[in-house]
Amino acid sequence: MSSPTGPTPPPPSPYSPPVQAAPEPMGPGLSEGQRLTNVFFAPTKTFEDLKRNPSWWVPFIVSAVFGLIVGIVTVQKVDMRQFAQQQIDKSPLAQRQLEQLTPEQREQNLAVRAAITKGTFYAIPVFQLIVGLIAAAVLMAVFNFILGAEVSFARALGVVFYASIPGVIRAILLIISLLTSSDPSTIDLAGNPMPTNPGFFLDPQGNKVLYSLASALDIFTIWYVVLLGLGFAAASMNRKPSKGTGIATVFVCYGIMVLIGLGFKLAFS
Repeated sequence: MSSPTGPTPPPPSPYSPPVQAAPEPMGPGLSEGQRLTNVFFAPTKTFEDLKRNPSWWVPFIVSAVFGLIVGIVTVQKVDMRQFAQQQIDKSPLAQRQLEQLTPEQREQNLAVRAAITKGTFYAIPVFQLIVGLIAAAVLMAVFNFILGAEVSFARALGVVFYASIPGVIRAILLIISLLTSSDPSTIDLAGNPMPTNPGFFLDPQGNKVLYSLASALDIFTIWYVVLLGLGFAAASMNRKPSKGTGIATVFVCYGIMVLIGLGFKLAFS
């Protein structure tokens, strides 16, 4: 039967697939400036944005620039031979090795150590990149294979380098200390250069276990660990660990690293 306006449309089939709503379009995302700023005020937004664009070059370059400035200022303000001698004085193993050398060989050895130390300070950005690559690989493996997360290596690098941005504050404070100190050689650059952890107030040649554990409670390091935990939890695509689980996991990894470092220090002291 037809209606006055035309044929009547057939009724919908009960087997027709349900109509699905179109997915909401993704926003434009954060700019690099917003990402860097949010690390301090809303870090989860930065880490969530890594799902859209897992770029990590900008935070690495920012950290590398300040790391290079620290190296340049250190080389200009601190005598490298004196610094190398200070490290020898802290190491009984190095002292025993030097005792077996003639005075001329000792001078040559000290000159070589000073040159290597100088090059090491200039190469801080290279070490930052290497450490970042290793940290990203290790934490990606831990979160993916143990917690069942889904974090790509590119996003892992983004988390690691964005989480390191608060270290810029530490670099600025260290630069100021080097430039304003009447004797920069008294700054413990290889250990605790600033009072940001309880170990700064302890004797590094005293109880080494207590000193190492106290030094591990550094404000900036804990900040970094917390951001890493938040970042890897937020950057997972599907099976997403909770923030608490992410932070606890990175703290466990950090604790293991501290204990391994302490073991090497005791073994070679």
